Amino acid sequence: MRILLIAAGGAVLLGGCSKSDDGAANQAATNAAQPRKKAAYCFFKDNETKGWAASRGKDGNIKVKGKAYREDSRYQAVLGPPEISGVRLAVKDINAAGGVLGKPVAVSEGDSSDAQNPTVGTQTVDRELGEGVDAIIGAASSSVTLNVIDKITSAGVVMFSPANTSKKLSTYPDKGLYFRDAPSDILQGQVLGEVVAGDNVSTVGLLVLNDAYGTGLAEDFTKSFEGSGGKVVKSVIYDPKAQTFDSEVDQVKAQNPDGIVVIGFEESSRILATMVEKGIGPKDKKVYGVDGNIGNQLGVAFEAGK
Repeated sequence: MRILLIAAGGAVLLGGCSKSDDGAANQAATNAAQPRKKAAYCFFKDNETKGWAASRGKDGNIKVKGKAYREDSRYQAVLGPPEISGVRLAVKDINAAGGVLGKPVAVSEGDSSDAQNPTVGTQTVDRELGEGVDAIIGAASSSVTLNVIDKITSAGVVMFSPANTSKKLSTYPDKGLYFRDAPSDILQGQVLGEVVAGDNVSTVGLLVLNDAYGTGLAEDFTKSFEGSGGKVVKSVIYDPKAQTFDSEVDQVKAQNPDGIVVIGFEESSRILATMVEKGIGPKDKKVYGVDGNIGNQLGVAFEAGK
């Protein structure tokens, strides 16, 4: 799913088109015959009317920075390979269709890391802006994006995330240069609250990752769930770098909720293992996860005892 999202995101970013070329009729005819090439061209042409190209892409060489997680990033590293692959696929398709303004799109890759290692993303942004990139694909983490978005948009560079969901970004003053293809956590929180309430769960305990994604989603889930008649009896914010989660799980267990919602990423496997050890795992309670646990990584890590 993430591969498809970022591939689509890259194609939208580099391919958004609402006007035709105002240049030669021959160019218009070529665009009509090659709609994919036209799409790749028009995003940048249209933005010239907004003054964007006054400082970006005037040399005709479009540079895109694929800013995602490398495999050696400790936290959320699983997101890196598919996101980078998506960027490569989008650039390959665009260049196969003729590139942008007759020139190939160039891509370089960097590590955005995560909210627990904020300096990594900042250093990567400084480097890529120094390279004169015209667009940045990433970051995946909402917290990282919120940390660097002002620097990027102030430089007149487009920023497109394949995975940001924080509601803080819904109304952020981004100068019209920030885009994302994932819905806000307001939507996920609402749906999850309705699903849990629909399972006849009256009380819930929350185990929540301490970052913009985790706390924001917990807030929206709580609003939806309690609006449906339920009650959140305990919300515990945790540090994903913690060596153990015994204390956090004990706090939720003490409230004896009907269900437990875990809002996190791959560290959720260790939380679940602790819940099982303490008798409040999926066999004993109704346990719910979030989109941070989409895919096989959670099950693989759980089985491996990680």
